[in-house]
Amino acid sequence: MAGGGPSPATSTKRPPRFRTPRRLRLLLALLPLLSAAGTAMTVPSYPKWHDLVAGAAAGLGARAITAPLDLLKIRRQLSPPASAASAGPKAVSEWNLPGQLLAIARREGGAAALFRGNVAASYLWMGYNVAQFGLYGRTSDLLLGLYLARAGPGADPAAVAPAVSFASGAVAGLCATLVTYPFDLCRTIFASRGVDVRLPVPASNVTWSERTTEELASARRGRDAAAAGGRPPPRTMLDFAKELHRQRGAGGFFAGAAPGLLQIVPYMGINFMLHDVLVARLGRSGTGGSGASGLAGMAAGVVSKLLVFPMDTVKKRLQAEAFWGPVAAGSGGGGGISSRYDSKPPPNAGLGNAGVVAAVNRRLVDKPPSAGGAPYGGMVDCFARIARSEGIHAFYKGIFPSLVKSSVSTGASFWLFTLTRNLLRSMYDGKLKIA
Repeated sequence: MAGGGPSPATSTKRPPRFRTPRRLRLLLALLPLLSAAGTAMTVPSYPKWHDLVAGAAAGLGARAITAPLDLLKIRRQLSPPASAASAGPKAVSEWNLPGQLLAIARREGGAAALFRGNVAASYLWMGYNVAQFGLYGRTSDLLLGLYLARAGPGADPAAVAPAVSFASGAVAGLCATLVTYPFDLCRTIFASRGVDVRLPVPASNVTWSERTTEELASARRGRDAAAAGGRPPPRTMLDFAKELHRQRGAGGFFAGAAPGLLQIVPYMGINFMLHDVLVARLGRSGTGGSGASGLAGMAAGVVSKLLVFPMDTVKKRLQAEAFWGPVAAGSGGGGGISSRYDSKPPPNAGLGNAGVVAAVNRRLVDKPPSAGGAPYGGMVDCFARIARSEGIHAFYKGIFPSLVKSSVSTGASFWLFTLTRNLLRSMYDGKLKIA
């Protein structure tokens, strides 16, 4: 060919192009951000078990502070519509929390009654907070890293901080709920109707004597429950697990899980989002540390609980029904759990003092299971039946003790978590010496 130019094949052929793997490109995009952050400030790396230990301390401490309020809230949620009317004119006002707690202690054998179900609840709160705080930090770091990798070097992490906090809190709460849900169910059963049939439960209008107490204690050791056909309350977590497995199988340990999981996503998402936003604002105003975390947690707990409380009421109804049947779930009829425990004795002239007290306690512990109507057909049916038979206000039964409890428990959880984690980090850095 004239001109000696290159052949067509030679002119169109190009050298192969090297394509960087996607993971390597993400890493290279992160390097400038990590380098800039490293020059601005040095963030030390702490062991992950710090968050786990701090979460356990937060859960146990918050539970110890709020156990009586939690018991009161559960009983109000499960109370049937007729309980308020049948309690009499001398019933303690729902807003009088000390009066209600004192009444429970007097009727059920002392202050220990306010901590009924505390073993299961302690396992629940400790396990929940360990999983929640442990997962929250890791999920938050992961989501923030993905955002910075996609947005590029000029991205501002503060722009997505609320969204990251919401998503991380929702994921952490969802996983923590799945892990600890059987303990939540056990706590509900013990708190709702956990009256030991071996103990006398005095009525308010019965004059007590030593002889009456001894006669009642010896006459009621399980015999009344068998005679009335009722089911005695469980005395230990093992008794609860055996009975529930016998009735419902393994699936019974997750009764009411659908509304529980649905409510925990917005509840913990809003909780952590508000907490982080408020902590940032308090930090800019000069308030920081565990105190700021506790104050922010109190406000976040009230707002988040108020928004999801109807779903929590439905969850508690389904949980109670799984063990006690329709009567315990407050589904109507002549029975049900009363927050004031049917303190009025039925007419039984001639029975004597011990007979009156025995009748009161039999009504308390051994209500017939056939009086409660049909069981709930699931979460949607529970919603519909509560709204139809009890009204919308029934979804907010126990809202006052719940808001007080949520404020205190959430604030205490964040405060104890931050305090314990800061203590462990100070020990790790060598700034705090333990003799």
